[in-house]
Amino acid sequence: MKSSKERKMDRKRKHKALGAARTVKSRQRRLDNKAKRDEIHAIDPDMKITVMNEKTYNKDGIEVEIIDGKIVNVLELAIPEIFEPEIVVAADEGEVNVIEKIETHNKSAIERLTDRLKRK
Repeated sequence: MKSSKERKMDRKRKHKALGAARTVKSRQRRLDNKAKRDEIHAIDPDMKITVMNEKTYNKDGIEVEIIDGKIVNVLELAIPEIFEPEIVVAADEGEVNVIEKIETHNKSAIERLTDRLKRK
């Protein structure tokens, strides 16, 4: 059975280790936020941004990201493209699979959306 002194020292040691881990984590988060801010200011030096919970918002409160060197609103990425499907008339010799055409046409929008969700 441990004495009260041993329990006290164990508790102190664990608490100190936890505090050090939190410090390292918060320091890394601050450096990441600074890198995001510097990247945005390299593109648009006058843009006012706020970083909360590791997400970047512009002055209007809209979440923004940098994609291919451009500042893009996240809302624009989340909305899939609206398109008019092609109407295919079946021929006598064989039919064209309309569903397959629609899936291949919209595949890039679906991939972008899933990639966006995987990053979070």
